[in-house]
Amino acid sequence: MIHAIIMAGGKGTRFWPLSRAVKAKQFLQIIGNRTLLEHTISRLHPLTKKENTWIVGNHAQKKFFASLKGTVPTQQILLEPCGRNTAPCIGWAALEAFNKDPDATMIVLPADHFIDDTKRFRQTLKAATDHIAKHPDRLVTIGIQPTFPHTGYGYIQAEDNQEITKVRAFKEKPDTKTAQEYINSKTFFWNAGIFIWKAATILDLIKTHLPTIYNGLQEITTLNNQKLSAKSHTEALSKIYHALESISVDYGILEHASDKIDMIHANFDWNDIGNWPALEDFWPKDAHQNATKGELISLNSHRNLVHSPHKIVALIDMDDIIVIDTEDALLIAPKSSDQKIKHLYDELPGHLQ
Repeated sequence: MIHAIIMAGGKGTRFWPLSRAVKAKQFLQIIGNRTLLEHTISRLHPLTKKENTWIVGNHAQKKFFASLKGTVPTQQILLEPCGRNTAPCIGWAALEAFNKDPDATMIVLPADHFIDDTKRFRQTLKAATDHIAKHPDRLVTIGIQPTFPHTGYGYIQAEDNQEITKVRAFKEKPDTKTAQEYINSKTFFWNAGIFIWKAATILDLIKTHLPTIYNGLQEITTLNNQKLSAKSHTEALSKIYHALESISVDYGILEHASDKIDMIHANFDWNDIGNWPALEDFWPKDAHQNATKGELISLNSHRNLVHSPHKIVALIDMDDIIVIDTEDALLIAPKSSDQKIKHLYDELPGHLQ
């Protein structure tokens, strides 16, 4: 059985001020009339069934997950008491999927990506799950054919250009020169952060390389088997989770299991939706390439990104800037400084985060 694990616990700080800690970008309708999380759930079906869909999210966003009732089984929405990076998140989901189905194959993916060609997306995932069915001890990741030297993505170095090939290395976000070298080599691909593997396999690797996390996960299983009140269960889970090591699955597992990892070439277009400029391709544009969600009046202004659903924005002699207006905050920044929004977020007073 194929189980979909959707990681939806992020704060979406690069989409401030629209994205907040209690309503992060995965809950925003920034593309079309559905949230990014709803897009993600929808594109997985019918490859995965509703009863085998899991979401790992942040307890602080509980009320937004409650709106998914009927779409994902309530008991399969796992709410983390605190963020502990992707290794505990994936480990907890793997444990729950394994307890339900010891032969579970997991598709692990973020909630905030956008993929337009859902049919090809599912074809790629099906090829990956078929590969795992034949090689249950392998780990599969998806590589995206790069179209330009992007410095905001991690890269995968593949052994060759076969449809499914071994991974030679994972590379962190490069500078422009290095990214261009990657493109020229023809063996580097964007890392989509999508993984396919057996729940049993990843749990064995966590037990080997992250034993303290594995022990914590076993405590969660013991806790779930106890008859506790909702309040007592939440308090006990919080104590266990706060004690877990905060580490990514990349550093905690994949670096140690490099000889077990294969990459499959993506057969679809992919967008990380990692920052405001990423939305330029999805919002209506005027004759001067200004992308807007709301009403814009501009004079000699080009290639701006404007979100202002409640009031008119007027720009004069402005190029390549971001304007995001909300009820309690206004962001104005050059597009070239979009990565600094995350740092700005850390300086904000708590009520604006």
